Amino acid sequence: MALADNDELLRRCQRGDDSAMRDLVQSYQGRIFRLAYRVFGDSARAEEVTADALATVWERCRSWRGESQAGTWIHRVAWRVILDHQRSLRRWWRFWELDGIAESPASQQLDPSTAVAEQDERAAVTRFVSEGIGKLPVEDRALIHMHYYEQQSLAEIAVVLGVSRDALKMRLSRARQKLRVFLGDLHE
Repeated sequence: MALADNDELLRRCQRGDDSAMRDLVQSYQGRIFRLAYRVFGDSARAEEVTADALATVWERCRSWRGESQAGTWIHRVAWRVILDHQRSLRRWWRFWELDGIAESPASQQLDPSTAVAEQDERAAVTRFVSEGIGKLPVEDRALIHMHYYEQQSLAEIAVVLGVSRDALKMRLSRARQKLRVFLGDLHE
């Protein structure tokens, strides 16, 4: 869906158009779920947070003034809902710990034995990297996820997180450095 289409959908939501909200939910629920899953590592909690985030988008859509793209504004609202949930967990569940996230991409090889071996290797690398990402602070996990997994630009992420682009570059650099250290520790 084009960026202008999302802006128009959000404007229609501001006028109370339920069908426009359904279209926005279809466009963004997967992305918000993946970000929430990256933060919590629990699909049930990620679903709950995604639903809360989308409900919050509907409730607050009238506050969008068009100064940023609709997608950026939606991600910012979702990120704040995710942070609120994470903070409440930190208060109530002091010993709660994130598990790694394992995503295994499907292989496109024709030879079944090679495909299985490559898929197993990719799954092991994915688990290894996910375990390292899981050790990062929540803000760093989200930053890595938005930049590398959702492929959002630094400008978009800066708006979502409410920081300058230069500060974001520094945070991303530090997050990558922490990840290198964790991956080195896991590999040994």
